[in-house]
Amino acid sequence: MQKLKLQYRTWDEKERIIHLGPGEHRIGRIADNDVVIDELAVSEHHCVITIDHNGNYIADADSMHGTFLDGAFVQSSPLKPGQTLNLGTLMISVMEDKAVTEQDVSSQRSESLPLKDGSYSCLKHQNQRAGFECPSCHYLFCNSCLPSESESPLCPQCGAGADVIDWSGIEMTPRDAALDLMPDNLKKAWGYWQKWKAHRDE
Repeated sequence: MQKLKLQYRTWDEKERIIHLGPGEHRIGRIADNDVVIDELAVSEHHCVITIDHNGNYIADADSMHGTFLDGAFVQSSPLKPGQTLNLGTLMISVMEDKAVTEQDVSSQRSESLPLKDGSYSCLKHQNQRAGFECPSCHYLFCNSCLPSESESPLCPQCGAGADVIDWSGIEMTPRDAALDLMPDNLKKAWGYWQKWKAHRDE
């Protein structure tokens, strides 16, 4: 089953990439969409992209400024890599996403490390505690992975809105958890440095 990647530039010239796997993806400007694009040209509920065994399709969701493929207005249409999608005036390049597969997600998921305090690490940055989990693909990620400055954290894996993980009640701080992952020789050096610093500050 083909997967798609949507690429566009924001009003302030920042590049954004959205990965779309199998399923139905509601796209719009507000937080209850599966994919949030915080641009004025995008309606609150703009369109729906569906990826299944029958192919890829896009349907306009009665948007204010319209959905266009290669310059032509569409109400419902097949969607193929290489096409240019416009949500109002926002231009989006549609590409095949060969980098993300269900097997890749599974293998990345297994690389999340349990930390000493009972939390789990980010899949990409294993020295940092995961702060978010995607309810769609269950990707665990930290603040460093956030693809945008949006108030609603977006999954860097599939573009869906992510949930904040509540680690309240655990004793170790994120800094302590990171230190716990250090090799023994670095921990020893860190201990010497801490003692030297404390002695210097006396």
